[in-house]
Amino acid sequence: MGKMTQESHDFLLQHVNKMAQEWLDSREIEENSVYTADASSEVTEYLREQNHYFTRTIVKVLKDGSFKNLSGWAKEIATKRACLGNPLYQSIRHFKTFRSIFLNKVEAFVGLHQSSITQQDIILWNRTLNEAFDRMIELFTMYYGQVAEAQVYAQKMLISELSTPVISISDKVGVLPIIGQIDDYKSNDFVEKLWCRQKTLNCLA
Repeated sequence: MGKMTQESHDFLLQHVNKMAQEWLDSREIEENSVYTADASSEVTEYLREQNHYFTRTIVKVLKDGSFKNLSGWAKEIATKRACLGNPLYQSIRHFKTFRSIFLNKVEAFVGLHQSSITQQDIILWNRTLNEAFDRMIELFTMYYGQVAEAQVYAQKMLISELSTPVISISDKVGVLPIIGQIDDYKSNDFVEKLWCRQKTLNCLA
């Protein structure tokens, strides 16, 4: 790592708080969103801490050139956002906002050290930092999608249990009420439930 890359790394870490505050100040009122500008002080501090964590993770990429440590932040925060039900587009919009804030701070550093920074340095930093942001967004959307899919599956299983209940009349007789429209999924569910019931009865016989 070159001398100016180290200095840019240190400069960015010194401005973690300022960048976080600028991002928090950029928020708008968003109904039912963790990002809303009128969030409680507790939520705002929670967002600030997450932003600090994010910034340090990105800055570390600038220092060592490795993207391997991005997954931890992306998985943790994407899981929380999905569980809260925050729409994915909101998170993507805030990624874009903070990328602009972050790169503006890099530009400020370049302005302070123009005589010591080469064009090659600027190209390398720009490529590395944009790649880090892009990869973080990709990881975030992947983990968010996994949690969202798991939630949909769990809801589907619950609805299935409620819409296709097997009611026992006797040891050998059961009633399966048909509720709602019968599609391929529900038809297969009927067969599976009846097969499982018959298997259970055979085991008890």
